[in-house]
Amino acid sequence: MRSARTVGGVRYIRHCVLAAMAAILAPAVAVPAHAMTNGQPVDDPTAAPWVATLAFANGSALVPDTAPLLQRATCGGALITPTRVLTAAHCLDRVDPSGLEVHINARVLSEERGVVRRVAGVSVLPGYEVLPSPVDPTDANLASARNDLAIVVLDRAVTSVPPIPVAAVAPQPGASVSLFSHGSTGSSGPDFRNDVLHRGDLTVIDHATCQAQTPATVDAESVTCAEDYQTGVNVCYQDSGSPIVQYHDDGPVLVGVMSFGGETAGKPCADTPQPVAFATVPRFRAWAHQPTPALEPYPARQPRIAGIAQVGKRLRCVAPTWDIWRGGMPDHISYGWATVTRVGPFAIPTPIEGADEPTFVPTAAHATSALTCQVTAANRAGASQAQAPPVTVASEIAAESYAR
Repeated sequence: MRSARTVGGVRYIRHCVLAAMAAILAPAVAVPAHAMTNGQPVDDPTAAPWVATLAFANGSALVPDTAPLLQRATCGGALITPTRVLTAAHCLDRVDPSGLEVHINARVLSEERGVVRRVAGVSVLPGYEVLPSPVDPTDANLASARNDLAIVVLDRAVTSVPPIPVAAVAPQPGASVSLFSHGSTGSSGPDFRNDVLHRGDLTVIDHATCQAQTPATVDAESVTCAEDYQTGVNVCYQDSGSPIVQYHDDGPVLVGVMSFGGETAGKPCADTPQPVAFATVPRFRAWAHQPTPALEPYPARQPRIAGIAQVGKRLRCVAPTWDIWRGGMPDHISYGWATVTRVGPFAIPTPIEGADEPTFVPTAAHATSALTCQVTAANRAGASQAQAPPVTVASEIAAESYAR
């Protein structure tokens, strides 16, 4: 998928951090780059105001909280009502919703914040599932998804931007559709991401044609594909969740949100254009507009690590309390422990194999390491994940010296 399916979690960090770090830390050398690979900048200030950009409000493991919006931004989305944004479920899978904000109509990310709202709840489409690739089930980049949709409930209504209507009928093969996005360009360097909103025009293709171009599973019930072999429009990281629209005489309607692309076939962003797979939004129109959607667990505060951070001493991961006004109660809670390595402004968690209990005893191998725990809470509306502030593990010798 062209975005991490666990944006705030360990799996995201492991397979995306090197690319992101290379892009952000690269020297300021001019590098040829194209919009979402060969899209066009949207110059009309009145076009597509309903485009949404999800961002880490307080930074993340990949970027510090002082970073500009251009670096804090993650996935795209579309404003479908004054209080709802539709995006891809994998953009919010095991993410802490309390740490996200949504920017509506932010056209130039380095200059405009747009209309900013915090996230007041998340609801994932029932049946959402990551589908491992038959080529390599362990490689998350090769995976596809089914029912890849999520509702983001905003904390306040957006009254200055008209929402985009959700189409009643899915587009058919041969239909023209357009993708609007701020995603990555496929290059490293200062222009690693589309600062200006871009548009890519595509043509819908049939399921058999799409499936023939990737070994990944293309779910016919929830996924539609489109491609462009004339100008070479392609998708890249952070295009996920971005709106795909169809134009009619009375204006645009939302027909999809971007789910996955050529990466499922092992193709890089700037390579030969590949089909763009998007969640078929019209098929789930009633779900998207339901009056009171079920909401995934919403952490009221961060988890914390209790105990003495020392080799041989038992630590306990204390789960957060849950905000019952912004989310449902968890049906299941799981734990994970990780070491945290700092590289410049980045804090990169590395999971500790087998450390999946609420308690953990650091060994000599963890001495002087920063340690964190992650709490994942799930119910029928999705799964959120919160991470504790890291603690530094003292060695037994250091602890004894300090005591003396």
